[in-house]
Amino acid sequence: MSTRSVIRTVKHTIGTHPRGEITVSARCLDGGCLWTLAATADLKAADLAMMAHTGRTGHPTFARTFEDVALVRRLELNEGKREIPPLPSEEPQHERAAP
Repeated sequence: MSTRSVIRTVKHTIGTHPRGEITVSARCLDGGCLWTLAATADLKAADLAMMAHTGRTGHPTFARTFEDVALVRRLELNEGKREIPPLPSEEPQHERAAP
């Protein structure tokens, strides 16, 4: 008896998890300036904070870091699977039994 393998291409898509959020953090790139912005989901407030820093100091350049939770989905129906899996923090925590 022999074994046969079938390989096929499965199309996927990727995007931000619908129950996740995008956060931004920033730091001023002016030499020696220690100004930073902690990660926040309020993108407008982050923009305002950077503009306020520029207004106070004249420093116009920032490094911004955006972060989100990505969700990869197969474009064909995954039978028996939830359409949108929960975020890791939404899943119930199971305690492991001690050995």
